[in-house]
Amino acid sequence: MIRDLLLASLGIAWSLGLAAASPDRVKLLEGAGAADLSPQELAAEIKGYLPPGAVDAATLVQPPPAPDSPGDKADIALLRAAMARANEARWQKALADDASVYDRFDAALGVAIDRKHLPRLVRLLNRVADDVIAVTGEAKKRFSRPRPYQRLALARVCGMAAPPKPERAPTKGGSYPSGHSSISWASALVMMEAAPNRAQALITRAVDYGESRVVCGVHFPSDVESGRLLGAAVVDKLFSVPEFRRDLLCAKREVVAVAAGEKSENLPACQ
Repeated sequence: MIRDLLLASLGIAWSLGLAAASPDRVKLLEGAGAADLSPQELAAEIKGYLPPGAVDAATLVQPPPAPDSPGDKADIALLRAAMARANEARWQKALADDASVYDRFDAALGVAIDRKHLPRLVRLLNRVADDVIAVTGEAKKRFSRPRPYQRLALARVCGMAAPPKPERAPTKGGSYPSGHSSISWASALVMMEAAPNRAQALITRAVDYGESRVVCGVHFPSDVESGRLLGAAVVDKLFSVPEFRRDLLCAKREVVAVAAGEKSENLPACQ
């Protein structure tokens, strides 16, 4: 029940663009690494790089497929197929992906993505995530698409002890676009810039991470696709911000050094 309420609160936060200083947001983004943070670190406000409205979701993504349209029916068929072919190992991966973001990319990057090992990269990713959440939240409010489990009888749903009964005629929800997908895609793109030699592993993991949202029964495939599009649009916009480019270069130096066996704390200050 607590887990269900937490997921619901995070969904509301994404929909409304809230919780910029939320411990729950930090735990979701940083995953296992958040366990070592102090209450002050967990509650510290995170500010993105972009001003409000810098990326207009309405001009980037089309509305989701209308209920019972051919596109909607295809979405449902793809979702059912993904859930049906997910074996227990794939389901467990989806559950883990549902719970956090950065640490799910540790193996792809080749270095633990937490404040102990890569504090500069994590600070950068957190600021990027703030921008992504703001844009995605506005899109969620605009489109308000019901989630799969609101419409369909599913055998299981990530984060819920038992799948809920479908609503009679749902009209509101936070399904489109996928927040997890937009954040993970943007994070992967940033990490690819910081570690080009790990690009293939990172993008493969990002694709798989997005597919977990469908396996979880919390998003339709088109939700994931629109989330990736928004994540990419935010990163593209960020390259016009000098502060972001400076922080990215700093993070890249850190990743290279730590991968070579150095410690971030021993690196010179980044100007």
